[in-house]
Amino acid sequence: MKWYLDFGHGGKDPGALGYNSTKESDTVLKIGMLIKNNLEEAFEKVITTRETDKYYSLDCRSQNANKCNCDYFISLHMNSSTNKSAKGCEVWVYDKNSKVYPLAKTICSNISKTINTPNRGVKISKDFFVLRKTKMPALLIEIDFISNSVVENNLASPKYIKDIADSISSSLLSFVDKSIIDKMNNSNFYRVCIGAFKNKTNAVNLKNKAISKGFNDTYII
Repeated sequence: MKWYLDFGHGGKDPGALGYNSTKESDTVLKIGMLIKNNLEEAFEKVITTRETDKYYSLDCRSQNANKCNCDYFISLHMNSSTNKSAKGCEVWVYDKNSKVYPLAKTICSNISKTINTPNRGVKISKDFFVLRKTKMPALLIEIDFISNSVVENNLASPKYIKDIADSISSSLLSFVDKSIIDKMNNSNFYRVCIGAFKNKTNAVNLKNKAISKGFNDTYII
């Protein structure tokens, strides 16, 4: 599969700020890069909006995902509220018929259990630009409320960040019948290249032949 990971905000747009000025943009970038690593270690293809603190417009994000013909679009955010006690995870999708609606429910449940935060459930909106303009199934994750001082303090912990990333990663991989690679075991994994072509048609034909033989993780690079 080819995943598009969209880390919200960045650069001139820090997103929501915690009481101690923790930036939403920095937080989702840290979490997102760990998710990217987990997916790539499971031999998934990953495209990202950004990997540094740089600003990209909403239109640029959705157009890039469409141009790259990604299978799924995942946007990461931290929530915020004037109610400083607000807490919990929620995931937004375009409508209930979305292919990723079940995935959104799983992500909500898993994050809620992993970091002990309320499950605010899956929500529907046709107003989010990246849900409306992307051609592939898309969802937007509001991990928790950065405006909550307890949540903001927890985000200073590398383990807390990793737990969130692993929870989201395992949810995504499970959706495509995979799992996070266990780095603690002694198993080795190898990639095999079976051709290089100037003509893309030849590459596509070989890829399709490999898939027909049962090699479902085959992709063109």
